[in-house]
Amino acid sequence: MNTNRLICRNEVIVEGRSIGSFESFECKADSRTLGNTGVLTIPLYAIGRDGTKGRARARTRATFVTTKTIETVNEKNETVVVTSETSHIRPCAQVEVWCWYDSWNARTNEMESHEKILVFAGFIEHVVEGFPTKVYLQDNAFILRFGNIQKIWNENATLQQIVSDCIPVAQDGFTKERKKLGFTRPIPELRYSVEDKNVQAVTTSLSFRNWSGRSPYDTVQKLMQLLVLYGGVSRGYNVFIGAGVTKSDRPQTKLDTRYNVVERDITPVDGRFVDYEVKVVGILKDGTKWTATGGYGTSRSKTSQSEFEVTHGQVERYYAPHNTKDGIQNFADQMLAKLRGLRNRGSVTTLLYPKLDVMDWIAYKDTVFPALSGGYYVLDYQFKANEKGYFQTISLTDQVFSL
Repeated sequence: MNTNRLICRNEVIVEGRSIGSFESFECKADSRTLGNTGVLTIPLYAIGRDGTKGRARARTRATFVTTKTIETVNEKNETVVVTSETSHIRPCAQVEVWCWYDSWNARTNEMESHEKILVFAGFIEHVVEGFPTKVYLQDNAFILRFGNIQKIWNENATLQQIVSDCIPVAQDGFTKERKKLGFTRPIPELRYSVEDKNVQAVTTSLSFRNWSGRSPYDTVQKLMQLLVLYGGVSRGYNVFIGAGVTKSDRPQTKLDTRYNVVERDITPVDGRFVDYEVKVVGILKDGTKWTATGGYGTSRSKTSQSEFEVTHGQVERYYAPHNTKDGIQNFADQMLAKLRGLRNRGSVTTLLYPKLDVMDWIAYKDTVFPALSGGYYVLDYQFKANEKGYFQTISLTDQVFSL
């Protein structure tokens, strides 16, 4: 892209059908919440069912509704024609939001279109009709909101077993809801594979108590919070939880203040994370209580710490659902890593290219303050598209956020 004169283009696809451009769009994601959410503003006058008098019409009504005409026989044995209209923009409809840039090529005197980026893929959660209309979205994790979990897992349950039990319940509930609402386009089924590199390799048993009637979404979200994990549903409909972070298995994205960074606020490592003293208590299988200290098992031992750190360490206490010593210790180390990441962090704002995501590994170069250059992990993500342009804002940490 050899120009700084860009035209923002976008397109919204609902149930495989283009409904034109949006007025504004915003989506958010973070490492602590299951799934991404978005708010789509569409410049419509009306998209819902019309009244019989004085009805408002959409700008291009045929774009937003499907009209069906059928012949039927009434009670007088007369053939009548019945016309019905169904809005595409309603809960459970599948949505894709695409954005790209057009630019003027001075050499050819022609407009060029650059790569189209799928900035969001998911489903409509609910619609607020008005002037304009706002559509609230959630990514493929929306499927997990359907169905109720009635199963109670015993103390020998594993993470893989719990997630695998949730998927069929959610899939069945979601399929029935879409059928009831009249959607006919097939949606791929959710799947869970322990061979996927994004799936946490936690095979130890744990003690997990789930309220009866919880949705699969709430169940997986509770697991994420209990085990300090990152989870979601990929665009390929693969459920994952864990997403171990290392430089070798994460895609590397380059950001440079000379080219694609428009704003940044990065705080150098202050070193204060060593003040944390994470104490985690768990109950072993034999019923005895066992306490682990975060960080001591994998980094510096307590005896090698300075007297200041031992005396003035900020104590954080947690309970681990694991019933093995290794499981409790790993939980403590993960919690310490989370605290490190949340303390030593900053933010960077860039344009549409390159597309970023939570847990990406960023190779950042700062030409103004070279000391800030280095590798960062993405903890939070926000994308805004409005009359000012397209902007991605990411929250970063330079600590190894080992989930």
